Amino acid sequence: MKRDKVILRRCPDYDPDRISKIIGEGLEAFGLAPRVKGRVTIKPNVVFAHRKIAPSAFTRSEFVDGLLTALEGRAAPDTSLTIAEKSGAAIPTSRMLRHAGYYRLKKKHRVRLAPIEEAKKVKVALAKGVLHKDVCMSRDIAQRDFLVYAPKLKSNVLAHGMTASIKLNIGILCDKERMWNHNYRLDEKIVDLLEIGYPDFIATDGIEAAIGGNQLTEPSRPLGLIILASNPLAHDVVCAHILHLDPEKIGHLRQARDRGYGSLDLRDIDLEGDITLDEVRAKTKDWDLGFRPVTEVPGNIKVLSGEPYCTGGCQGVLLDWLYMIKDRKPKLWNNLPDWTAVVGDYPGDVAARRVFLLGTCTKVRGKIKARRKIRIRGCPPKHKTLVLLLFLKAGILNPMFRLDLVIDSYFYLFLSWLRRIVKERL
Repeated sequence: MKRDKVILRRCPDYDPDRISKIIGEGLEAFGLAPRVKGRVTIKPNVVFAHRKIAPSAFTRSEFVDGLLTALEGRAAPDTSLTIAEKSGAAIPTSRMLRHAGYYRLKKKHRVRLAPIEEAKKVKVALAKGVLHKDVCMSRDIAQRDFLVYAPKLKSNVLAHGMTASIKLNIGILCDKERMWNHNYRLDEKIVDLLEIGYPDFIATDGIEAAIGGNQLTEPSRPLGLIILASNPLAHDVVCAHILHLDPEKIGHLRQARDRGYGSLDLRDIDLEGDITLDEVRAKTKDWDLGFRPVTEVPGNIKVLSGEPYCTGGCQGVLLDWLYMIKDRKPKLWNNLPDWTAVVGDYPGDVAARRVFLLGTCTKVRGKIKARRKIRIRGCPPKHKTLVLLLFLKAGILNPMFRLDLVIDSYFYLFLSWLRRIVKERL
């Protein structure tokens, strides 16, 4: 069996020239430089970006600056470069790209920014799909000649502790398909998308890793690392070991192995570069990724969890929402109002002063004795819905409840929808 290669390179800061040199050498080492031609699409991780409340958990623009320089230095004359992305949190991608500094890249590089929700789409059949038999896909992803993934190395409580390259595929879907089966079957969903979202080259921003909280707002930890690969599973296995996670316990990695995308055994991967895996692991040995059952999170909000436990669904989203407060409003984290949250099919009675039931499928088999009860529907609810309704109904002011983000979420969302309609009619 052919052994896959992953390269670990030191990079202490966000110097675009240094980043370009490292990534360029990676392209050469994998023999991929001659393939940089035609339609080259770059997929970063800009699920959410904001200088105040989300400054760390996305692929930095300086990193993409270096990546673009490396690609341009090896590109054939007919090459076009496109950055394609779909943000999360139900906010237009164009706003997140602006918050992340990506529009400044257009002043230096001949690159097109293509929010996936506004792009022209094609339907792609999936021969190996378990959940998805076909997906509606941006042409920039489906009809590319060379696909580059530029993930952010970060923890993610919705995906068994980690976001790397394979989990990045959720960001090639628009909201409706993205949220469909974003629950206990999320691992199957993610691996379905590898059939179309299989990158030719991966360059990961681990210069600062985002660790320990909400996947949108968590703080950064210096790591000084760039990870280069051409096989996404081999890449993610190495990332799991960097974060002291067992690849066998990460559902989408295990599923990718079972579907023939590679091995989970580190002995089947050739590690190269100027820093060893042991050196990197020594830097991360004390990092708390925050990946634990939502019922075990301390605080005034008591969580009663039924079955199924949806790591990628309602339980995970509630844990993510709690960490959002911990990340950016630590004083509120210690003084949250006294609520009992019920998630899933709960078999017993619930007795509390205030209760909220989270998720469309949540039910209580026994009796509910509460002075106040609210329900928040969704499978799972979007972060935007959770932030808004828990403010309006429970008075909890989440850090994402800001005027600028309200404008992004509604006014600019309407403009994004309008642009999409116009493009579809042209």
